[in-house]
Amino acid sequence: MAALAVAEQIVTLSPIVPNDVTVTCHPFAPDAPSVDVYFHHSREGVETLAEALGVTADTRPHREENPRLFVSASVVVSSVPVRVWSLLDGVADEASAVSA
Repeated sequence: MAALAVAEQIVTLSPIVPNDVTVTCHPFAPDAPSVDVYFHHSREGVETLAEALGVTADTRPHREENPRLFVSASVVVSSVPVRVWSLLDGVADEASAVSA
């Protein structure tokens, strides 16, 4: 129930409505739910929510073999881990935004 309350709080607090908010409780950790917040190709969504939550978003290549940029922030809200993320489309345009 705590994770569902955090998910509701995130949606209410977010300046931009996320595309997806997922509450997960893995079978190997039934007492450790988490919240995953996804913005589709939206650096701005991740950064504005991260700022509202009092953390900073990080940008890095998604993987060595996939240079698209991955923007994410992690925070704990009411004892529930929250990950906010987006996989950006277009390497060249976003890479120049990171260096700016």
